[in-house]
Amino acid sequence: MHLTCLHAGRAVEFSVDEHTTVGELRDKIAHEFGVEPAKQKLLLRGALADDSVAVCKAVPAGSRVILMGTATRELSQFNDTVARREQGRRNNAKFMATASSVYRTPRIGTLDGSDQYTFHSFETLPELPKRDQAMAVLRRLANDEGVKQIMQKRKYNVGVLRELHPFERTILGYNRNRGEVIALRLRTDDLEGFRDYLNIRQVLMHELAHMIWDEHDERFHSLNREHCREVVELDWTKRGNRIAGAGAEYYDPKIEMEVDGGSLKPQGFVLGGKAPELPPAQDSGDGDPASSRRELMYRAYEKRNKK
Repeated sequence: MHLTCLHAGRAVEFSVDEHTTVGELRDKIAHEFGVEPAKQKLLLRGALADDSVAVCKAVPAGSRVILMGTATRELSQFNDTVARREQGRRNNAKFMATASSVYRTPRIGTLDGSDQYTFHSFETLPELPKRDQAMAVLRRLANDEGVKQIMQKRKYNVGVLRELHPFERTILGYNRNRGEVIALRLRTDDLEGFRDYLNIRQVLMHELAHMIWDEHDERFHSLNREHCREVVELDWTKRGNRIAGAGAEYYDPKIEMEVDGGSLKPQGFVLGGKAPELPPAQDSGDGDPASSRRELMYRAYEKRNKK
């Protein structure tokens, strides 16, 4: 049988027989894409997690499997970039320590160390169109003055800010390992447009609260409310543009229980503090109307783009 694997804008067809296991398929994929088997995440209406299962039993013939994972070469380049950035910070600190007599113009609206407490890299979905627009949304969040001030005030440091994959369909975002990765849903259900920016930013405030608290308890809710208030109050660029009494951008605490009680109504999406566990393929008919609707939309989107 044949199947197609998609990764980073590439589509490669693989041929397997009835004895080929998922683990052996991973070896073929590693040879083609450079992503080590242990770092691969294979998605087909859920994650292919059991390496001992025969591919023909887990994957229908002609299926399109999506590979998530970073190639070893790209990971090495990323580590080199981080090392160079850290060396640059040390060099800058030495310069600042020896140049105290030099007059420096203050930077309005920024805090010291703005290059440290920030989002260090961005990732969009290579298999979906309008990647430039998705990247623009991620960078707009990172450069949002209110967000920047919160990052500085709380000393938050996030490794990767990425676009949430459409297969992770029951959530709006997640924070893995307290800032290793924050993922946000950027696109509408039909994948043709993008969600409202302020709504995406509110989800980011939620996920930043997971930098401190893992569980959705009162401590978490309190910090989340502070984030949603401060992201507006600390934005110095808009202080002169606000009409007295107009608080349209401020977080409304009355809706907090709907957001943090498990779902964001009416869509039924979940905001979570941990990276999601993707459901297996046989669970796709679990009765969740939001999940079913988004899965149908994703299939329709794939069909449109195959024409």
